[in-house]
Amino acid sequence: ATFFKQTERSLVDHLARSQTIEIQCNKPLKLYSRPGETEEAFFQRCYQAADAKADAETAKLKDKYQTKLNSLQSQLQAAQDRAEVLEAERKGKRNDELLSTAGSILGGIFGGRRSRTSVLGKLGSAAGKRGRSDAAEQRVQAAENKIQLLHQQMEELELDLTEEVTEIDMRWMAVAKDIVPMQVPLERTDVKVTQLSLVWIPVP
Repeated sequence: ATFFKQTERSLVDHLARSQTIEIQCNKPLKLYSRPGETEEAFFQRCYQAADAKADAETAKLKDKYQTKLNSLQSQLQAAQDRAEVLEAERKGKRNDELLSTAGSILGGIFGGRRSRTSVLGKLGSAAGKRGRSDAAEQRVQAAENKIQLLHQQMEELELDLTEEVTEIDMRWMAVAKDIVPMQVPLERTDVKVTQLSLVWIPVP
């Protein structure tokens, strides 16, 4: 019995030292294929692990971009509200200008004995109201320009986010594919002797 036990231990030690098995390895993800696992199955495990890490990294972008987005949305809402107010004011000034000047100058010349000075005064008054109307128009245009600028900044923010997400996805998908074969020596526990027999072979 002692002979067989010693022989079994020697055989196990020899096989553990001399034999290796080949497995698949993904070092960046610290994943190794299991005995009997196909290359496709191992790649799927690597893909799922890389996908989870890509999702986690993408989630970290939320705080970075959410603050900027909230700020732009607030500015845009304020700019739109101001543009509406300025547009209403502009229309009011334009109506006042038309109502106060329409026919008054012609009437001043042909409708009575008003002096030239009076007519010129009406011209000055009309010019002043027209100037205020033009200024209101410029303020409306400035507000609309700001709205357009804010829309452009939001589009640029979305583009930056898209580029970062794309870069993260491509990088982690490349990691998922970083699979190489690896030779692994056997452990003594990997070797199991099921039967050990002593055979006598006659020599002629």
